[in-house]
Formats: sequence, C-alpha cells, structure tokens
Amino acid sequence: MPRIAKDPQERRNEILDAAMELFNTKGYANTAVSDIVKKVGVAQGTFYYYFKSKEEIAAAAHDRSLAFRLAFVKAVSEDKALNAVDKLRKVLLEGFPAPQKDHVIFEYLHDESNSILHQKYLVAKIAAFHPFLTDIVQQGISEGVFQVDHPGDVTEFLLVGISFLFDRGIFGWSEEELTKKYQALETIVDRLLGGTNLISVGVLSNMNHQG
Repeated sequence: MPRIAKDPQERRNEILDAAMELFNTKGYANTAVSDIVKKVGVAQGTFYYYFKSKEEIAAAAHDRSLAFRLAFVKAVSEDKALNAVDKLRKVLLEGFPAPQKDHVIFEYLHDESNSILHQKYLVAKIAAFHPFLTDIVQQGISEGVFQVDHPGDVTEFLLVGISFLFDRGIFGWSEEELTKKYQALETIVDRLLGGTNLISVGVLSNMNHQG
C-alpha cells in the first residue's frame, strides 16, 4: 500500500504536538529527539527536516502558543458586543497568561542558561499584545470609563510591568508575595486607566504564570 504523504504544516504540527506531550509527561530535559520521533512514528531524519534541534522545538512551541493567544485577543478586541472593561478583563485573564499545557516551555525559558532567549520572548509578547490593548483602552476612553491622555504609553507600561514583575522565572516570588503584589496591581491598573474598580484581584490572581 503506497505511503500517504502528509501536508508539511500538518506533519510539523504533529511533531510539535508529540514533543509538547512528552515534555509535559517526562520533562523537557528528559525527552530526547528519539523519544519524539518514536511517538510520531517517523524517521529521525524527518524530525531534522522540520527542526534543527530540541531547542528549536521549544522556540516553535512558544511561537505557536503566542499566536493562539493573539488570535484570541484579536477576536476579543474586535467583538462589538463587549464593552472596554469586559474586553480588558478577558484579555488579562484568558489571553495574556500562558495556558497550562504550555507551562513546560516557559519553565524551560526560565532556566538561567536561557535568560537572553527568555527576555527576547518577553519583549516579543509585549510588542504583540500592545496594539490590541491600546485599541481596547481607546474604546474605553470613547465610552467614558477610562481617563487616559496617552493610551499607547499607558498600555505599554502596563504590559511591561505585568510581564516582568509577575514572571516567576525572573523574581521567584512566593505565593504570599505574589498575592500582595496582585492586590497592589488592582489599584495601580485603576489609577493608570483613570477608572474605579475596573479590575478585580480575582482576575489578576489568575495571572500567576506568565509566558
């Protein structure tokens, strides 16, 4: 029976999915390329056709995670049925934090040996989210719930603050320390946007794993 060739993007995603499953069950360090190709059922050469190394798999997983989250945030920002406050809550709660299944990749990035790569991805995430959050804040200004003179600067400041301050790979905060910072952030966000009780600690406390 002739072998059915898969679409290259489909095959790439298949390899990436298998790698992520193994990373989550065995750990990144304990997963070898041979484990990945065995799970997919392809030759080792097929892996190297799509990825140069296991490290490149991690980079691809990060990029895919960010792309999915950005697609969600774009949909939220363009949803005409939502007001600005609801959009901001959805973005901060559901779009900005990495989903649980992707946390293993961010643990890899948090390793000290990957500090430059970690910073690179933090900056890329901030730049990617910035225009969507700015659009939401501008909507809030139009709706009269945000009082901001420079929405682009404010959203950039907010994204940088959240990304770096709450990144466990950088500061290693305890749960108690994080809780106090979330409580402080509630007031800070409200003051930045010129509103009152716009964001709740319940929302912000769910952002406990940045990526």
